[in-house]
Amino acid sequence: MKVDGNVEGTTFVSGQDVRINGNINCDLFVAAQSITINGTVIGNIYGAGQALTFDGQSESDVFFAGQNIAIGQDASVGRDIFVAGATILQEGVIQRNLFGGGAEIVLSGQIGGDVNLQTDSLKLQDGANIAGNLNYKGGNEADIGTGATIAGDTDWEFAETMDRGTTVMRETRRPFMTVVWFLWSLASALLIWFLIRIWRPAFWQNTARPLTERPLKTLGVGLLTLLVVPPLIILAMVTVIGIPIAIILGTVYPIALYLSRIIVAVFIGQWLAKRFKWPELHKGVWLVLLGLIILGALRMPPYIGFLSSLLIMMAGLGSLVMAHHRVAPETASVQTELDL
Repeated sequence: MKVDGNVEGTTFVSGQDVRINGNINCDLFVAAQSITINGTVIGNIYGAGQALTFDGQSESDVFFAGQNIAIGQDASVGRDIFVAGATILQEGVIQRNLFGGGAEIVLSGQIGGDVNLQTDSLKLQDGANIAGNLNYKGGNEADIGTGATIAGDTDWEFAETMDRGTTVMRETRRPFMTVVWFLWSLASALLIWFLIRIWRPAFWQNTARPLTERPLKTLGVGLLTLLVVPPLIILAMVTVIGIPIAIILGTVYPIALYLSRIIVAVFIGQWLAKRFKWPELHKGVWLVLLGLIILGALRMPPYIGFLSSLLIMMAGLGSLVMAHHRVAPETASVQTELDL
């Protein structure tokens, strides 16, 4: 897949082989086996794939996760860059800080801030220029070329290796991959919201309405749905006649669970917009994104996260069932509120 033209707004791209040659006037979310970015991105870049090559311009932060990551000579990162991969090569310009972890990392470009890495093999080639400090963990000391420049301090912390050629990078990798997964879940949920909104413009607004009008009843219906549907699927499976129903419910139920988070995010966006009298921008996409971020943050804490996830599923499922349990004229009507 190629993107050669200029794109206004947040962009989501996925496929086997993705090449971004045009300019993106907002954030870029991309996932593919092979990713090449040659254009200019005004916002942040979030990329996940097997092979990532960045030879373009970014005016904000860059987040990459993959097996082989290359920041080419023509690349320029306007702010910080966060990378996690097996092999990482940096030849371009990073205006601020570099954070990363990998089995093998090679630096030969300019970095305007600090470098914080965890790797068992770090090499600074001639021409590498770090304006700040170099901090790294690993089983081996870095190979620093005579032509490399480090303006600040160099701090190496020894870290044991699990086996030959493999670094223990759990402390760096786990938080980074958590952030990558969080951002990717945001992107996928926002994409689903957008596609359904194009198909049925009033769907999200009408579906979130029960949460606004009857929140307690909605939670009760959601809890009942959570408790009843799984055993109902099992009971239907043990009968020959009920197998088609079980298949349908087994397909619809996971989809409904996934949509429940988006429904609650739409509700939160609507509530915040009314509470603070925010204007609707870009068809409400920023309000939905804010709602998804809030829900994601609530689900992160270990113990509170489980309770939050349960309440989110109850609220979303209950609202979905109450809004679409029957076909009536009021269900298809459009309420005079923010169209999310």
